[in-house]
Amino acid sequence: MSENVENKNPQENKLKPGTEANPLGDAFNVMVSIPDKLEIKMVNASILSSYEIWVFITSLLSNAVVGFWVSYSTNNNPDISSVLFWNSIIFTALFLLTLAVALIKRYRLNSKSKNINLKTSKIE
Repeated sequence: MSENVENKNPQENKLKPGTEANPLGDAFNVMVSIPDKLEIKMVNASILSSYEIWVFITSLLSNAVVGFWVSYSTNNNPDISSVLFWNSIIFTALFLLTLAVALIKRYRLNSKSKNINLKTSKIE
């Protein structure tokens, strides 16, 4: 930085871009805390992807189930009431089926997973 200021030519007396001093450099003290040991859970990626798909389908069906049951309970037309009731029953059964499959996939995912412990080194 002193090279830029001591130049004899007044046009070159300006600081070059990127050589400016940081006025807040000493004001901030950043400390990073690193644990002594890291634990990583390794899972089977194919089971994880199918589990995520089933959870997504379950979440979509839960919205449909709630929509049909609300529609059935607020319906005033007796002609549509039976149709809404059976649609609600069918979508509830599908929701319970996909929920069961998702829970089975999650159980398989947890049973086939492995934990890996890594020790970290001290940096000073």
